[in-house]
This record gives sequence, C-alpha cells and structure tokens, in this order.
Amino acid sequence: MNRKTGWIILLMLVLVIGTCGTALAKTTITWWINPWRIAPPGMDESTAPTAEDFPRWASEEFMRLNPDVEVVWEVVTNQGFDEKISASILARRTPDVMKDLVFRKEWAERGLLEPIDDYISAEDMEDWYDYTLEKGFINGQHFIFPWNNSNNGMGNAMLLNPAIFAERGVELPALPSRSWTFDEFLAAAKQLSYDSDGDGVNDYFALSFAASDLLNSTAWLHVFGGRMFNDDETEVILNSPEAVAGLQFMVDAIYEYEIAPKGAEGMGIYDVIGLFHQGRTAIGYGGPYEIGRIDRYVNEGQLQNAFDVHIAPYPHLPEVGQIAHHTSGGFIVFRQDDAEKRDKVMEFANFLTNFENTAALKTLLYVTARKSANEVIYQDSKFADEISVYMQAIDNGVPYFGSADVNFSPAEPFLQAAFEAAFSRTKTPQEALDDFVKEANRVLFGR
Repeated sequence: MNRKTGWIILLMLVLVIGTCGTALAKTTITWWINPWRIAPPGMDESTAPTAEDFPRWASEEFMRLNPDVEVVWEVVTNQGFDEKISASILARRTPDVMKDLVFRKEWAERGLLEPIDDYISAEDMEDWYDYTLEKGFINGQHFIFPWNNSNNGMGNAMLLNPAIFAERGVELPALPSRSWTFDEFLAAAKQLSYDSDGDGVNDYFALSFAASDLLNSTAWLHVFGGRMFNDDETEVILNSPEAVAGLQFMVDAIYEYEIAPKGAEGMGIYDVIGLFHQGRTAIGYGGPYEIGRIDRYVNEGQLQNAFDVHIAPYPHLPEVGQIAHHTSGGFIVFRQDDAEKRDKVMEFANFLTNFENTAALKTLLYVTARKSANEVIYQDSKFADEISVYMQAIDNGVPYFGSADVNFSPAEPFLQAAFEAAFSRTKTPQEALDDFVKEANRVLFGR
C-alpha cells in the first residue's frame, strides 16, 4: 500500500468515526421544577407521591420518545428558588426549561427568554384560558406555556369542616356557589368559637391568621375593598380606609370577637394548616389541593384521620363583591443559541403541558390551564361540587400583588412587618399600613 492510498484510508476512517460520533451525540435538556407531588401514570394509588416522581417520569418518558435527547431534571425547593435562578442568570447557567414559580417580565425584555408563539398550535391557544396566557404576554409575544390554573387555593377560598359546623349548629353556605356575606360569616364565626374548659377564654376558634401568610392575610384586606396598587400600578395604596378596615377586622377577630387565636404575629401558614387539621379551627384556607393534602398527610403518617372538607369563597361585603387571588403558572424557556436544540427544548415544553400531562394535575386536585382537561378530569368525581365552587370563586380573581409588570418581592418583608405590628398591637392598623406603604413605595418605585 503506497502512502497516497494510506492517507485516503485514514481520511475515510476519520469521516466514518466523525459521522458515527455525530449520530450518537445527544441533545441535553435541563429543567427545574419546584416540588409538585404528582402521581405519574401507573403509580400505586395507595402510595403518596414524592416531589421527584413526576419530573423523573416526565424526563424518562420524553427520552423514550426521543432517544436523541438526554433530559436532566432538578427539583428546587420553594424557599430559595428565587435566589437560585437569580444566581444562575448572573452566571449564565440557566436551565433550558423552568417552572415559573419565579417569573420576571424583565427577563423577556432583556432577551433572556424565548418567545413561544412559533411553537404553539391554534388548538392549544384556544384550549388555554385567556388569563393563563396573559401572565406571559409581553410586548406582543407569549413567554409561558400554561399548565396550572390558580394555585393551591391560598388567598382564593376557604375550607369548612362540616362536622364542626354541624356540632355547633351552624349551617353551611349553600350550593351551588356557597357564597356568603360578611355578616353571615361573622355570625357563624362567633358560634363556631367557644371555651371548652370553662376558664373564660376561647380555645376553639372559627379561623386563624398568620402574619407571614401574606396571601390569606392580604385577602382579608381585599374583602373590605382594599387594593395593593392604583390602577396603573405606579403607587402602593394599601393604607386606604378600606384596607385599614380589613386589618382592623382581623385585629378585632383576635381580641374583641375572640374568633381567632392570639399569637398571629408569630405564626405561619403551616401553623394555620395545623390548627385546622387538629380541629382547633372550623375554617381553614385553600382550594381542592388542600383537600388532597389531608389524604397525603394521612398516607405519610402526619395526620391520624382524614375528614371531610367543603370549599367556600371568602365572605363578601355586598358593596365590594366577591374576591379571590388570581394567578396561574406554566413553564418558561430560557434563551437558546442553537436552533436545533431550541426546537427540541420547545418540544419538551409542549410535552410537559400537553393534555395528558396537564390532566395529571388531577392527582393534586388542581384545576388546570386547559378547558378541555377541566371538562373531563373531575366528571363523576366525589369532589365535583368542590371543584365547581372553587372555579366560581376564582372567576372573581385579581392579582393581589400586582401584574407581571411589578416585582413585588422587595416589599414582602414590609408587608409581613405590618401584619406583625397590627396583630401584636404595637401599632394600630392605620399606622402599620402607613409604614408599609411608605417602605413599599420606596423599594418598588424609588419614592
């Protein structure tokens, strides 16, 4: 073999090896999701799903359908999610796909996110509720693949323990909406609260509050007509007479009416949930997901016995109308420099939010962003009435902390401080909210 022939053979080997290497190379997709305890298809119904089960299954199933793709998933805890994604943006090491537990309009404006309009079908656009698309609609483009409709129900609705209502001779608000006025609620709350040991101090209550539970605490200010921002979201106005009246009610509920326990200044949402689960309060907070939490806690050994729960909207003042917190969620795609990979990443995001994987939210008793899914997944379910009541409640939803145009998070510590001061009575409700508004306008708008 002469030298020329040898070089030709060597070149052919290099080309063959290179071609094989290209064929074997896989596109790697990374994605983050906060804890969602969704049962994947085929999971034993008696087993409580973990936060890892759904992302593991979704990743493996997409890889099965797409052998040329490697999917790497990570469950990121709710606490610290914001800090983690902020650090990854600074380091330019963002995931390809992320659940929008944190979402900033500025990310789209800075070109950090991929618009999804070219990757969604007309059928999907029609199937998704309009308001689930609005959150990610920025400068004429969509940036969020909708998935969940609403949240776990905090700030949207209340949970009623029918056994305690019956024991205390209190009628439940009636179907189909279980709507009740504030006066009806307050009369029921007084009857539901009582002293069990004869020491003159109530030890069973209608409900409870928690200073760090910003969603449910803020909801009560909305019940009375308070709002966080002016119409164009350029000023915080939560010290209005209506908002002050709402906070004054919460303080009076603790100290005057004795329908809520003291100590709210040091309590959090899990304290509120615990009191409801223990039967110390007759009314809790949340939507269908929180009903499912009861069964999950029983399966996990955190709660001894399950109990029936009914959903009702927050009580309303006739002059204000019904209120609820409006939110939705889905998945965002961070900027992709490689066009072929972008197509695969978008395919994966579409996979996560297709009908089947959206309908999987049923295992959490969540309502979904798809009309088609909501029409069928709770048919003939024992929770059908509760889902119906909840959907009616969130029809009245407004975003308590502003639209995606506003990043409210810098103001959250000051709002919690306002609730702490009012609940501990170190400040009047007016003083507490005045101080909050001053600090919130400073950190949000530089005033």
